[in-house]
Amino acid sequence: MSGMTDIVFLLLIFFMLTSTLIAPNALKLLFPQKGQAVVTTTHIPVIELYSDGKVALDGRIIAFENLESLLISKLAGQADPTVSFIIEGNATVKETVNVMNIAAQNNIKVVLKEKI
Repeated sequence: MSGMTDIVFLLLIFFMLTSTLIAPNALKLLFPQKGQAVVTTTHIPVIELYSDGKVALDGRIIAFENLESLLISKLAGQADPTVSFIIEGNATVKETVNVMNIAAQNNIKVVLKEKI
């Protein structure tokens, strides 16, 4: 019985060590803290993703390929670039992740909302 206990503890240590080496491929989400109020004086661009795959930036439909360059030009010079991202209920996950990846690659914070 003592030999079995040793094996169980060795396996437990092995799995604990290997699980810390795996870096999950996930987005970092920032949740508001209790009592935290944010006052902004700059314009926050609004990205809308529709269920038919169209993307709008500040109310204008644009080609997805132009989204990154337009965002960079709109947010140039801001110390803490932030966008509001509104997703229509039936939009695909792939398109949503593509927009989130553009923001992550350019160090842009995203406020995620769902349009019902």
